[in-house]
Amino acid sequence: MSRPTAPLGNSHASIAALKRAATVLAVALLFGPGAPPQAAPAEPSSQTSSAAPPPQVLRTQVTSLLEQPDALPPSGSRWQPLGPAALGVLEELASNPRLPASQRARAVTSMAAVDHPQAGDHLRALLGDTHTEPPLRASAATALSLWAGTEAIPTLLPYLQDRNGQVRIAVARALGRLGGPQVQQALEERLPSEEEPLVREALQQGLTFLEP
Repeated sequence: MSRPTAPLGNSHASIAALKRAATVLAVALLFGPGAPPQAAPAEPSSQTSSAAPPPQVLRTQVTSLLEQPDALPPSGSRWQPLGPAALGVLEELASNPRLPASQRARAVTSMAAVDHPQAGDHLRALLGDTHTEPPLRASAATALSLWAGTEAIPTLLPYLQDRNGQVRIAVARALGRLGGPQVQQALEERLPSEEEPLVREALQQGLTFLEP
């Protein structure tokens, strides 16, 4: 008498079970003992992770950082979490005549640490505006050298002959830190014609920065 054959559906189920078992075994051999690796959790969208804090909170954070001397460029990593929106707050503070001059100047210098593509344009505009107070223009020269590096040299060079001595001092020092043959030549050429002692000292200091 012939043996009864297993139903076709049960045969297919057994094959599927064997395939699942083989898959589990392959994963275990690849990744070692323990549970199979789980899918990585979905990363938050860039819109959520880079969202700026509310305006009042952002202003408070910016003001707090301005009170911390170690938060100024070039050690300005503390500004990065605030995002590009911090530039607008710094612009507002820098242009507020009711604030102390030192805080306004620090706001301009801190623009170099803000990750905003238009920070350089704003600093160039501040430096070039002769109606802006000299301390702010001087801070803009320093900040621009920090923000743009050697790319700021062509912009800064003409300001070695600016009408304001405070601006010339900041530019001479900024250029000296950036260095290079073009800077050395410009500082050496300006030195004999400079009449203000403090500016001459800044030019010589800039040349000292260039020494190996």
